[in-house]
This record gives sequence, C-alpha cells and structure tokens, in this order.
Amino acid sequence: MRHITEKTLRGMNPVNFTAKLRARRVEARNRKAVARAIDMASTPAMRHELIAIAQSQVTSLR
Repeated sequence: MRHITEKTLRGMNPVNFTAKLRARRVEARNRKAVARAIDMASTPAMRHELIAIAQSQVTSLR
C-alpha cells in the first residue's frame, strides 16, 4: 500500500485526505476480518473456498 507523503498532501483537499484515511482503515479492517475467517474455517475445504473468494475480489477492492 502506498504511503501518504508530503508531496501527495500538497494541494489536496482536507476532506479528500480524511476520506482517503477512512477508506484505508476500512480496507485494513476488511483484510483482518477475512484473515480471521480463514483462520477460523471449520474445514480445509471451507478455508480453501474463502481464500479463493478473497483472491478473486482483490482486484475489485482496489
């Protein structure tokens, strides 16, 4: 994930900056929830299915 630098902040609207930070927190929360679900999967088949779903949605989350 890209870090926010001073160059990125220059000329950026504060509302956009806040929205970007909020979106990053949501993404991090979602990644943790997916990882937790994979770790707690009841069967190897369920774990594999969750991994496949997560991998297929990675491109749509960006």
